[in-house]
Order: sequence, then C-alpha cells, then structure tokens
Amino acid sequence: MEHRRFQVTDECPRDEISSYIDGELGPEQELDLEMHFAVCSVCSEELKLQRQFLCALDASLVSEPEIELPKDFTKVVVATAESRVSGLRRPTERFNAAFICSGLVLVMMFSLGAASGDPLGTFFGVLDKTAAVASFIGHMAYDVAVGAVIIIRSLSSYFILDSSPTSLALPAIIGFIYTLYQR
Repeated sequence: MEHRRFQVTDECPRDEISSYIDGELGPEQELDLEMHFAVCSVCSEELKLQRQFLCALDASLVSEPEIELPKDFTKVVVATAESRVSGLRRPTERFNAAFICSGLVLVMMFSLGAASGDPLGTFFGVLDKTAAVASFIGHMAYDVAVGAVIIIRSLSSYFILDSSPTSLALPAIIGFIYTLYQR
C-alpha cells in the first residue's frame, strides 16, 4: 500500500485540514495528513488555529441565552404582514405592466405581419378574432342574466301569489343568489 506523502511546499493540503477536523477523510488520507502535520509546522499551526476557532464558536453558541417568544407572536406577525401587504407595490406598477405588455403585443403583431407580408391585415385579423371572443363572452353573460331573471320572476310570482309565511323566504333566496355571484 503506497501512501501519498505531502511535501512542505506551496502544495500543502490546507483544503483538507477542515475535512480532517470534520472526519470526512478516509483512513489512508488521515494517515497521510497526520504524517504531514508531523513534518510541516505551517499546517500543524493551521490545524491548531482551526480547532481553536471551532471551540470558540461552540462556546459562544452555548453561552447565549435562549430567547423566549411571546405566546401570540405568530398572530401578531401574521396580522402585521396582512395589514401591510397593500403598501408593498408602487402605484405606477400597473401602468408600467400595461405599457410593457402593449409594446410586446405591437412587436409581436409587426413581426407576424412582416412574415406574412401584410402587417395591417394581420393586425385587423387579430382584432377581428378578439372582437369575436369578446362578443361570445358578452352574449353568454347576457344569456345567464336573462336566465336568472326568468328564474327569479317565476319564483317571485309563486311567493307573491301565495300569501303564506313562506313568502318571507324570497328575500333570503335573492340574498343567497347575490352572495353566490359575489364570490
């Protein structure tokens, strides 16, 4: 078994000293390093300094008293964080974001238009498709609103014609439907 011998030169194994202290080296590497410490005063002094540093660090961490937190510390931190979230953003961020997005859309449209040969045709094509989607969403919202009005009208005629105590449930039903749509 051949051991690697460290010479007392600029090639001292200073990076391996911390690994030696932590016990991360194999038995052969430890033996080689211990033999090097026996002949190299610079490395043995470095080993001594690193051990002293670790002892001082351990002593300083142990001597610190443990800090006790109040019982409602988490609640206070959460309440403070929630109350101050609205002030984290600058007022001009939405404008800047809209400006950047519109610039990117313009660059995209002009690059698509340059590839097709008709930049305005591409722009109007995208505009036409956007209008079609908006029209669909508008018609769908209108149809949902008409359906809700028909259901409410039929339920209200039932409760109005029937003068029983259940007619008081109509405002509760309308309030329930209103809260569902508010979410």
